Amino acid sequence: MDDIKLALLGNKEAAKRLTEAGVLVPCPFCGGEAEVVAYGPRLLRPSRDHVYSVSCNECEMMFGWDVDYGGRYDTEYEVMLAWNTRAPILSAEELQRLEVKP
Repeated sequence: MDDIKLALLGNKEAAKRLTEAGVLVPCPFCGGEAEVVAYGPRLLRPSRDHVYSVSCNECEMMFGWDVDYGGRYDTEYEVMLAWNTRAPILSAEELQRLEVKP
């Protein structure tokens, strides 16, 4: 099983490997390709000043846009790791069974 599938199933080590390789997992809503977007500082709301977010190129879903939309991220690595880290769908034991090769 590849790291993208593992990350989508909630494997944090796979999410970290993908992030370190500069790879984003697909959008959780439409499965589309996502990209990191850099924004300039918000002068009128410095408490919500952040630089990086992730946007889906298909459905235009924004992650990391604001505290209420995934958090705030000061580095590209932070936002990519947060995007790539999904809630576990399977237990560690169930994931291990999937990885066993016949």
